[in-house]
Amino acid sequence: MQGEFGQEAADAREIALAAGRIQLDSLDRIVSIEYKGDRSPVSEVDRRCEETIIAALRRKFPDDGFLGEETGAEAGRSGRRWIIDPLDGTRPYLRGIPTFSVLIALEAQGEPVAGVIHLPALGRTYCAARGGGAFLDAAAIRVSGIGRPGIAMGSALGYRELHDTPRGRRLLELTRQWDYAYGFMDAFTYGLVASGRLDCSVNLLDKPWDCAAAAIIVAEAGGTYSDVTGAKTIHGEGFVLSNGRFHEEVIAALRIRD
Repeated sequence: MQGEFGQEAADAREIALAAGRIQLDSLDRIVSIEYKGDRSPVSEVDRRCEETIIAALRRKFPDDGFLGEETGAEAGRSGRRWIIDPLDGTRPYLRGIPTFSVLIALEAQGEPVAGVIHLPALGRTYCAARGGGAFLDAAAIRVSGIGRPGIAMGSALGYRELHDTPRGRRLLELTRQWDYAYGFMDAFTYGLVASGRLDCSVNLLDKPWDCAAAAIIVAEAGGTYSDVTGAKTIHGEGFVLSNGRFHEEVIAALRIRD
């Protein structure tokens, strides 16, 4: 990988591939499933993958911190931290739907600077490092050139869960402005934006570990990311990815008016 953090991205890619092999080896053979406070499932594979990822990253980058979906935050000494979702899409994983993934991102000075989305069942790996471009496997990728919502294809998550809130209603209205709206397909959706297959994605429910890798990959593919208020952060309210051509229009459509 090229770019300022190219070696970190390359290392993260190899570690993600190893975690993906754990997922495939255990597919359809899950024994232990628990449910968290939000009723989302977590399996022994989630935990085994996160332990594997953190142990490998700690060997290579002992001064870095960590933020993992299952294990929480761990401070480091370098000012950098790795943000990890060891099995994004546990529900599809448990049903054998192939959109589950491994997500690994490096954050420096509060911004994602390297990221990997590995989809083992689909045999796809998206990867990027700041200044080095974005790639699907070995091929460089770019966002689409669609310039207005009326001919755009997008994906959205949260309008059902937040249907009784102003933001949820605004998101549903926004999807009606697009030419076609897809349901959300986990991190696979974000890869589709990065590679120009979809033009935008809005997720009102994502946490940093869900979107950190996607942020740098889409940015390096020529697109834009922000929270739903337009702030360029993965730690804000919701998450918006687009090809950048009509990002401000998306943000304006989601704005809560007094």
